[in-house]
Formats: sequence, C-alpha cells, structure tokens
Amino acid sequence: MKDDELKRSVEWANRINQRWIVHRGLGKRAEDWMTHLAEMDPQRLRKSCETARLMIRSWNEAGDPKPWFYAGLFSTASGAEAEKYLAGHRLTTATVPAMADDPGVRDWEASLCPETCDLLLRLRSGLRETRGTGRELGPGK
Repeated sequence: MKDDELKRSVEWANRINQRWIVHRGLGKRAEDWMTHLAEMDPQRLRKSCETARLMIRSWNEAGDPKPWFYAGLFSTASGAEAEKYLAGHRLTTATVPAMADDPGVRDWEASLCPETCDLLLRLRSGLRETRGTGRELGPGK
C-alpha cells in the first residue's frame, strides 16, 4: 500500500465527516475510529475509507447519504469496536458485519418500521456489493 493512497482516502473521509452535522456525537466517534485505525491497522483504515467512498457512490441520491458513508466507514469494525465507537447509533451498528448475530441488534431489527427496514437492507446490500459482506434481515423482515 502506498502512503499517498492511504493519505488521500483518509483525507477524503475526514473532509466528508467534518462537513456534515450528525447527531449524538457520531462525527467525533468517526474521528476517534479513524485515529484508532491509524494507530492500530493502517491497512484497515484505508479499507474502511475506501468502502465509505464506494458506499457513497452506491447511494442513489434519494434520502440522506450519511448512513451510506458511516456504514462503509465502520464496516471493518469488530463487535467490540462497534460497541465502543457506535454506542447509541443503532442503524450504523446494525450494518457492521461483525454485529450480524448480536442479540441487541436482532431485537432492534424486530422493531423496525418498514422504511428503516428497507434502508437497512439497502445498506447491507451495498456493503455486500462493495466488500462481499453484510447479511439479510432475519425471518419476518
């Protein structure tokens, strides 16, 4: 991996994250997430930022692009990382492949309205297309 490629991906993700107004501190959590990855696993940071870019490209301009960006950015998180960096951000947490079988995510999914369920399915589908990950909602959804 070239340092300039990593730098461009991370700079792009930082610019996007900083320009949006998000709720419950998600912007700061995304900054902390990228800092964590820069220190622990720069290759995974690049992959996360590139997935966020691909997810934005998958966004069909109907609705808010933010869930697409953050689903991609946090897509490489482990279960423990998702719990730490995404506490209180249920939709993004539910898109993290490592959280697929988490009981809290499953319980939340069971309570979704049709619109949110559809968005979650589209986000997971986008992740599968960009990275070969994600999953469908369980029975009844």
